[in-house]
Amino acid sequence: MNTETKDILRADFEKMMRYCLQKNGDFGFNMFGEYAVSVLNFYVGSGILSLDQKREAALFLANLYNAGIRNAISPEDLEEIADVLKQDATLNYQLLAPIFD
Repeated sequence: MNTETKDILRADFEKMMRYCLQKNGDFGFNMFGEYAVSVLNFYVGSGILSLDQKREAALFLANLYNAGIRNAISPEDLEEIADVLKQDATLNYQLLAPIFD
């Protein structure tokens, strides 16, 4: 995954996080998971990510989330989270709307 793709992932993650914090006062783990699977599947479908890059991108997003919660998730658990995110085929366009505003 190249730097440009990481920058896109990071920028959209930050938009979503800010939106959730402003709207709900919270960007909890469940919301992160729903966002991550949808955005990863959207990026694969739109050609921003290849299917081979999906797990690496999932781990990258999980690490961004973990940094925001002061690294409370162990490296082993981050790997497991990335595997789960990679396998989920959910794509909720409505959930992604805030990153396109």
